[in-house]
Amino acid sequence: MTPKTLCALLFASGVVIGTLLDRAPARMPLRVDGYSILAGDFHVHAFPGDGALGPWALRDEARRAGLDVFALTNHNQVVAARLARWAARLTNGPIVLVGQEVTNPDYHLIAVGIERTVNADQPAAAAIADVHAQGGVAIAAHPTTAFHGWDAAAMMTLDGAEAAHPIVHDSEVYRSDLEEFFQRTHQLNPRASPIGSSDTHVTPTLGECRTFVFVREASAAGVLDAIRNGRTVASDRDGRYYGDPDLVRLLERGTPAGRADGSRVWRRASLVLAWSGLLGMLLFGSSRGPTFS
Repeated sequence: MTPKTLCALLFASGVVIGTLLDRAPARMPLRVDGYSILAGDFHVHAFPGDGALGPWALRDEARRAGLDVFALTNHNQVVAARLARWAARLTNGPIVLVGQEVTNPDYHLIAVGIERTVNADQPAAAAIADVHAQGGVAIAAHPTTAFHGWDAAAMMTLDGAEAAHPIVHDSEVYRSDLEEFFQRTHQLNPRASPIGSSDTHVTPTLGECRTFVFVREASAAGVLDAIRNGRTVASDRDGRYYGDPDLVRLLERGTPAGRADGSRVWRRASLVLAWSGLLGMLLFGSSRGPTFS
């Protein structure tokens, strides 16, 4: 078997595996004590911007990930997010919220439910005030100790903070950073919500860490109201919950739909196989010597 043939087989295997897994899980609405529990991801990147998937594809990926709502939050712009919301009106599927990752050297802030870009060249407290002026909610993004812009004035006005983020699986130090930051925020604002986010850019990890939102109505307004009032539970990819023990108990009374770990592994494998095969075909295809007729 030639290297080029092997690469073609790798590519074909990736495409076949990805196609077989390309289906949305059945969604069973979960209602507990008068609340609907929605699965959400409020830190997602897309093209055009700093993500790989276009807005039209992102919604399908969210559906396959078992999400009911997500926010598109590119760095310091809302163009892709507004495009995603517009496209969402044409089909049924997860709720799409316009957002932004307000990116400052001293802090990163997730703004959800906004219409205009928030100026990142200002202190965190001022940026949060701008988010609130637009009717949105402000969430501290991966607030490790590397960020020094979180003073008490900012933390007491936050609506939430990421307690579950993929970095908690990379280091116990990061896990401790996020837990301690949320606890300090919660002391200053008891209604602050724990948030689980994937921060996905390229790989198929949407919803890897997620937020379960206890809403009174399944709408954008209902989601924002729940985050403002602390009615969320964050979950990491190991299924560990972060949040109010009473809400965790309510959540455990049902079984929210989501992507199984095995499916996630196979979807990653399909991506690696397809790209490896494609790159290999290009490499070996261009390395042939000259031909003469």
